[in-house]
Amino acid sequence: MKKAILSAAVLLALSGCSYLSMEKGTDISQATMEQIVVNKSTQSDVERIIGYPQNKQKLGDGEIWYYEFSKVGYLGNKDEKTVFEFDKKGVVVKKYKTGGNSKNPLTGK
Repeated sequence: MKKAILSAAVLLALSGCSYLSMEKGTDISQATMEQIVVNKSTQSDVERIIGYPQNKQKLGDGEIWYYEFSKVGYLGNKDEKTVFEFDKKGVVVKKYKTGGNSKNPLTGK
């Protein structure tokens, strides 16, 4: 009986470990954001520093690049987009993040 309870506890703990690291997309840190300079950095700079965006959209003469990131974790969830807007010359004119952190509905943390 003790072995069965111990085995169940170990299996539960191991299944929880896989839950801790569910991530998808490109997580862009604040330090990386600071490397991209508004009115100076170009599309080539952004692609070199971060990589190719998951989504692009035309906006007038310019373009918007989106990098999405989702993480489900024991200590909370993260669901955000990092957005870079470029002018017609391909220079960054705006950069920002949308979304953010939220509680994990299973743990309340």
